[in-house]
Amino acid sequence: MATTLNDDEIKIKPAIPSLKCEIMLNNALAYLAKRSLKQARIMNNQFYEIISILEKFPGIGTMCENGRRKIKLGKFRYNIYYRENEDNIDILGIWHTSRGTEFEEQ
Repeated sequence: MATTLNDDEIKIKPAIPSLKCEIMLNNALAYLAKRSLKQARIMNNQFYEIISILEKFPGIGTMCENGRRKIKLGKFRYNIYYRENEDNIDILGIWHTSRGTEFEEQ
């Protein structure tokens, strides 16, 4: 028999976007907005919806190197990179999946 959890039983860790992440997101949104303001709004909303989910379930992303994880940014060709800590989740950045190398944390 499966056990279900109530929302008050789930430990929520605050997700904190880095400055680098905010810059990367703003650049991606500005680029997308040139083509479609509606799609830029959708991408922004999906970013924050995923961040909200990560606060409750930080282990859902795919494990990468150096203790980082990644998760797809909704229907867009970006991954969100993050690291879970004891008390919070550091949102490190976003990276377009067509780029040749993986996201580099600096």
